Amino acid sequence: MSSTEPAPTVLGESPRAWVALLVGVLAVSAHSASSLAVSVLMKSMVEEFAWSRSQFASAMTIRIFAITLTMPFAGQMADRFGARTVLAGGAMVVGSCLLALREMHSLAEFWGISLLMGPGQACIGSVAASALVLRLFKRHRGIAVGVLNGGDNILNSMVPLAAVSLLASGGWRVAVGGLAAVYLALAGGIVLALRGSDGRSADAAHAGSWSDLPWRDARLWVLCLVYAAIYAWVTSIQLHFYAYQTDSGHSMEVASRLLSIQLLVGAIGAPIFGWLAERTSARTALLVSVVGLTMSAFLLWSTTDVRVMTAWAVFHGLVNSGVVAVLALVLHELFGPERIGRLMGVAMFFCMGATLLGNQWSAWMFDTFGSYLLAWQAYSVLMLVTIAPVVWLRRARA
Repeated sequence: MSSTEPAPTVLGESPRAWVALLVGVLAVSAHSASSLAVSVLMKSMVEEFAWSRSQFASAMTIRIFAITLTMPFAGQMADRFGARTVLAGGAMVVGSCLLALREMHSLAEFWGISLLMGPGQACIGSVAASALVLRLFKRHRGIAVGVLNGGDNILNSMVPLAAVSLLASGGWRVAVGGLAAVYLALAGGIVLALRGSDGRSADAAHAGSWSDLPWRDARLWVLCLVYAAIYAWVTSIQLHFYAYQTDSGHSMEVASRLLSIQLLVGAIGAPIFGWLAERTSARTALLVSVVGLTMSAFLLWSTTDVRVMTAWAVFHGLVNSGVVAVLALVLHELFGPERIGRLMGVAMFFCMGATLLGNQWSAWMFDTFGSYLLAWQAYSVLMLVTIAPVVWLRRARA
């Protein structure tokens, strides 16, 4: 092929971009899969060790704390060294920690393993994956980021069902061991699929600096606070929804099916919101999704009827996946692509910090009142209040 001939494309994008998208979907799936599986296994683990739910949640809080502290540096490393190093390293760390978790016998061991797993989970998440996809896609960034955050829902929708199946057949240790093998295989696949430069900043030599980020721009801080509120709500649901449904009298099968439904429909919702961002703006898509999440928050605690909850799972899955996908697009729209890894890292620092507080608070509410009801009602009010700053962001200068 001569140098004047155009490079081959698939739907207007390079083949490398599509390979990167597939890797990104697997990576984002892996970020959430361990938390989903452990949430399903929570009751069995708590019963074996005679722990309270707050004690169990404390280990999750330690892991989220470690994720939170690592997020900005995961973005910094993606900008400077590329996505392959960050994603593969994260998968290797998580897989190794899960092998250790399978052999644990005390709460102290659970805490230690959770602390070590956190940085790996931060690296295998959406920070490096978003930088990878946004930098390789040129024409369809919105849809690509939507697929990145929705495609993982297809895979993760099977995690609760698989966890329940392995739990029934071999116990929670067998389920954790199977999950560990998946992470270790993923690490090898990432190394083979990506180039070292994929996802790296064009100015990689200066990507280690934090001084060029828009620290004095109010839009960045408002966006971070908005997503802190959103993540406190949506991740509390992800971590406690299965227990909430079984506490309400539903069987394990019904609870896992409802959780799987909301995850599965996200495969449709995230690309839809990505398409909406391309056709309007990322901030318009954010406003639509936040309004939808507010409606979902009020509906969640209004009924326990299985048919209504099934409809809720479909609706919540659509808007939840949308709001997660839109974060990278809003940052890209407001501040450009040059610093996207570090910007995603800073934003996810707030998101995971809110997740840390929200998870522990939801567990405390249950242990105190014997129900999640008051927690869900408080989140409904929080989501309603969040609409106002999102409207301000939509009107702010790009």
